[in-house]
Amino acid sequence: MSSQEDSQPSQGSVMTLVDDNRHEILYFAYGSNLSTAQMRERCPYSTPVGLGHLAGWRWIINERGFANIVQLPADMEKPSTSATDERRVSANEWGVYGLLYLLPPQDEERLDVHEGVPWAYQKLQADVRLVKDENGKDADEVWRALVYVDGERVEEDAPREEYVWRMERGIRDAVDNWGLDEAYANRVMRVFWAAKSDNR
Repeated sequence: MSSQEDSQPSQGSVMTLVDDNRHEILYFAYGSNLSTAQMRERCPYSTPVGLGHLAGWRWIINERGFANIVQLPADMEKPSTSATDERRVSANEWGVYGLLYLLPPQDEERLDVHEGVPWAYQKLQADVRLVKDENGKDADEVWRALVYVDGERVEEDAPREEYVWRMERGIRDAVDNWGLDEAYANRVMRVFWAAKSDNR
């Protein structure tokens, strides 16, 4: 990450709008872009860096049928492991896991189009903790990263059918190659489409 000029370790946890005067940036993917194959198609010059964790946010499928993250109240404490809500059972779920990618400007522009900026998602910056590097080794570094967030559609809903397939491909990649905990994926992500599959 030494080539990364603008994503230096950061101490704050406040989300800010993206500064346009940057070179390569770190991007935090939490939806179908967990799939490195999909990212290669969309952003051919992107480089996966490792598994990241964004604290203080919750993963959902929103009303559009796509992944989104919703910020938790600032005064909310980490949930206890005795919580009954399946989506918040573990203290590890006080936050969102995803993949960090290094993006050059031309790939960021391509990604903006795929993500529907600004009507579907808005671009923000956040402090993301790298928890496993590209070699699968444990890490503990905080970096400033680009995150796409839909601030308008923040209610839970069912995913689009085609999106389930893409999410499954991304989850499989992240679990097999980047150290994502499959139990986390089951409780936090797959719960949004597992019930639908069971009712067929």
